[in-house]
Amino acid sequence: MSLVIFSTICSLVIIYFAVMPKNLNTLELALIMILVIYLDSNVMDIVMLNLKSIKLSDKLAGIVTFYLTFLVLYPLVLAWNIDRLYSTHSKSVKIGFSLFTILLIAGLENLTKIVNAVNYVNWNWEQDILQWVIIWLISFGGHLLFRKLVLKELKQ
Repeated sequence: MSLVIFSTICSLVIIYFAVMPKNLNTLELALIMILVIYLDSNVMDIVMLNLKSIKLSDKLAGIVTFYLTFLVLYPLVLAWNIDRLYSTHSKSVKIGFSLFTILLIAGLENLTKIVNAVNYVNWNWEQDILQWVIIWLISFGGHLLFRKLVLKELKQ
C-alpha cells in the first residue's frame, strides 16, 4: 500500500514538474536536486546508522517507498519551491511558501511513518522540521552562490 501511495504522489509531482514553466535553468535545478539528495542522505545516514532513531521497514515495498521519497519526491519539491520563489516579489509570500514546503515535506515523512515504510524510534516533528529548514537553507544558499558564479562566468 505504501508503494502505491508514494509512487502515485511521485508520478504526479514528476508530471507537474515536467510541464510547469520554470524560472531557473536546467543546470540550476539539477544542482538543487543533487544538493538535496546529498544532504538528506547524509542526515539519514547519521540518524539511521549512528543514532538508530529511524528504522526501515522489513518489507521491500517499504524500502522502495523510502528511497523513492528521498531520491525523487523531496528533491523535486524543494527544487519546485526554489523555482517558484523567483516568480513572486513579496517577501511574506516567499517566506510563507517556503515554510509551507518544509511542512509539506515533514508531513510526507509522517505519512511514510503512517504507512509503515519507516519506523521512528527517537525522532519527532521538531527534529524533522529543523532538518528540512537546514537542508532548505543550505540548498537555497548554494543555489544563490552557484547562480552568482554562473552569471559572473557568462559575463566574461
